[in-house]
Amino acid sequence: MKIATSLSSSTRVTSREFFSILGFFLLWRGVLFVLGYWAAFWLPYQPSFPYFDSLLPSFGLPQWLYSWANFDGVHYLTIVIKGYFGTGLIQAFFPGYPLFVKGLTFFGLTALVASLLLANVLAFVFFVLWFWWLKIEYSAQVARQGLVILALFPTAFFMGATYSESLFLVAVAASFIAARKQFWWLAGLMALVASATRVVGILLIPALVLEICQQRQAQIQSLKNFKLKALILEVLTKDWSALLWVGVGSLGLLSYMFYLQQVFQDPLFFLHVQSEFGAGRQETLVMYPQVVWRYLKILVTYQPHNWKYFSLIQEAVVGTLGLLGILFSFKKVRWSYWFFSLAIFIVPTLTGTFSSMPRYLLPSISLWMMLAVYLNRAKPWVLSSYLVCSGVLLVINLVLFIQGYWVA
Repeated sequence: MKIATSLSSSTRVTSREFFSILGFFLLWRGVLFVLGYWAAFWLPYQPSFPYFDSLLPSFGLPQWLYSWANFDGVHYLTIVIKGYFGTGLIQAFFPGYPLFVKGLTFFGLTALVASLLLANVLAFVFFVLWFWWLKIEYSAQVARQGLVILALFPTAFFMGATYSESLFLVAVAASFIAARKQFWWLAGLMALVASATRVVGILLIPALVLEICQQRQAQIQSLKNFKLKALILEVLTKDWSALLWVGVGSLGLLSYMFYLQQVFQDPLFFLHVQSEFGAGRQETLVMYPQVVWRYLKILVTYQPHNWKYFSLIQEAVVGTLGLLGILFSFKKVRWSYWFFSLAIFIVPTLTGTFSSMPRYLLPSISLWMMLAVYLNRAKPWVLSSYLVCSGVLLVINLVLFIQGYWVA
């Protein structure tokens, strides 16, 4: 698996490819909507999150449709409607996504309709960016398969829900693509959006610095007696403007911390409320092996074996195989991609749980790039088997989510 080191200026998404992606996206989204409608025929509606009986029905939409705002969605809607006042714990949710939704409400849309519209438009944008990114790094064939692989991942439906998934993915993809094309001002601005959307968005900053270093290293690798010190000196003297633009990416997080300090007298309030959510998160750091051991004990002792147990198994599997896949992708993708994927995987586990890990794995780009390349080379039955298994789990998770059962 060869790491791409240079870009062709002619690499682009053709009009034919664009409309193919659009057709695939509409099919994907239409099938998910139909499955959401049918969910009530397969499972009873048993919501296990706050405001399901007050906030969501107030928008006047059918249950199968407003349920796309289940769980974290109600918190984002609350922020859009009321801001960060009067409701506990919602400070854990960053303002990037609610701010964009709030902007759409000025056009007369309700918060729920605006959030779903934004999420789905951004999901399509990400589909295009993801295809383009894989085409830049590998080939159009790998890009096509990589798009299908990610779209059929068991938690891919979150990209079309009232969640920050699609905005975060667009910001990450746009930032890295801009960096590869050396549009550092755009890379920094997209990193700003990412860090205003999720706390792990700040990890784009060191990842982009690594990208600067790798691009500079590719230019001076022919020098004799090349050393790390020489690389650092080259970057500081010749890439200082790129470093400044990358630093702009931290303003998203810093602005939210400043707001929390001014209003709640705690710049880390988003971290300090995590333990009160009841998902087993802790404020003190917990090492990865401790989390694995905790899940082993839970899976052995948990009763009864219901849909909650299914979600625990899924979290444990993703929390272990996901890490192995990311580690295996080392030296098979660019430094920046691998570092970012590993970092955004490890950081959530430091709170002591794999909760939501099936959803958090979506931005682990090195894993998806490696899968796209290897499944492209594999025998057709291997790719088909993977897609069928992943697709079945996607259907199960979607039905559970729409009917109010915890997934991620």
